[in-house]
Amino acid sequence: MPEISRSYLQDQVYQLIRRRIVGHTYGPGHRLSEAGLARELGVSRMPVRDALRRLQLEGLVEGAPGRGLVVSPISVTHARDVYRLRELLEAVAAELAAERATPADLDRLEAAVTAQERAARSGTAGKVLRASMEFHDALHLSAHSSIISLVLEQIWVHARRYRELTLGKSERHVAVAEEHRALLEAIRRRDPDGAKGIIQDHVRGAYQVVAEQLAANGDLPEGEEAVAAAPLRARSG
Repeated sequence: MPEISRSYLQDQVYQLIRRRIVGHTYGPGHRLSEAGLARELGVSRMPVRDALRRLQLEGLVEGAPGRGLVVSPISVTHARDVYRLRELLEAVAAELAAERATPADLDRLEAAVTAQERAARSGTAGKVLRASMEFHDALHLSAHSSIISLVLEQIWVHARRYRELTLGKSERHVAVAEEHRALLEAIRRRDPDGAKGIIQDHVRGAYQVVAEQLAANGDLPEGEEAVAAAPLRARSG
């Protein structure tokens, strides 16, 4: 049973349940009862109730008739919506980063992509994912836009659920690190258009991997096969 300190209890309970949903410890459709979670975490029902309310607002938890609260489902249609929003917002973030990144921002991006390259060569999936997330976090910070960072955090919590499904795709690890390196170099060159194009292609490639994985897992409801087969969209302009 995880030990949760009494200070910041509500936020700790929220963060723990959120991590378990994102990491598929609690998979889609998993029932989340206040009493059961309170027993599991060794806390009262009040912080659990608060956490579930917050998770509903984020779209990670939903009500199910006759079952109470459950972990929200995943689907190709939902993934497509998530990745289209991610593409739009990260394109803006990349453009702004190319215009606004400071030397400290560039150092953070360099450290993250170097760690990712090292992890990709070693084939350590967990380290690859952590370094990749650090790179995207550094990218968002480099845009120096609080509203973009806030909205991207809301989008990324859903994107991470899908990324967790593709951790075994080791053949993508080196390619993703190379794409991040190319993006960093475009930001260094102060090339907003180049940075935008690289991140758009990167996100579209990530979506295709997710769609293929959902299809391979047999997680496509009837009618979603055509959605999975379609590319996110061709780059315009």
